[in-house]
Amino acid sequence: MKRDESTLNRRRKILDEATKLFYEQGYQKASLRDIAAKVGITQAAIYYHFKNKEEILFNIIEEKSNNLIFLLKSSFSQKKDPLDNLKDAILEHSKTIRSSKSGAKIILEDKRHLSDDLKKHVRDKERIVFNMYKEYLEKLQHAGIVKKCDLGVAALSILGMINWLYHWYNPVKSLPIETIAEQITDNFFHGILVQ
Repeated sequence: MKRDESTLNRRRKILDEATKLFYEQGYQKASLRDIAAKVGITQAAIYYHFKNKEEILFNIIEEKSNNLIFLLKSSFSQKKDPLDNLKDAILEHSKTIRSSKSGAKIILEDKRHLSDDLKKHVRDKERIVFNMYKEYLEKLQHAGIVKKCDLGVAALSILGMINWLYHWYNPVKSLPIETIAEQITDNFFHGILVQ
């Protein structure tokens, strides 16, 4: 049992250090040797946990994607005012950028380094996130809350505003993430022009 726990802890450490290195250096520049040095193990020891660097990248993306899907499902399934559920989803999604800016960058930029099979799996996860927003907007449209419009474009607009945060959001210099999420929601619902 202890060995299993030790193995899981080592695997976790590899993923955490790889996430930092991929974020700082880029996936292609960060080597297995660099990761091993950060973890404090030999490069050969990494192969006990992962087949190669690509598998490490895929595991990082898979884990971050699954966490986001879980958060969105929780937000959209709350028994609250439907608009509040959407606001909560946007807030939780934005907070994932704050808590893991490195993970967001890796998902959005480094997935291109995956093999076609793994890339397809990542695209399937992205499609799940897109569909969750689109289907929730459809629900709001059927309830007469959202006007008639292309909901695919609307869902992509929300995703674009949130995903771009990883480029510019700075927890020290920027507004609090809650304020940013509120403004994203307000811009999406009402635009920026005075009515």
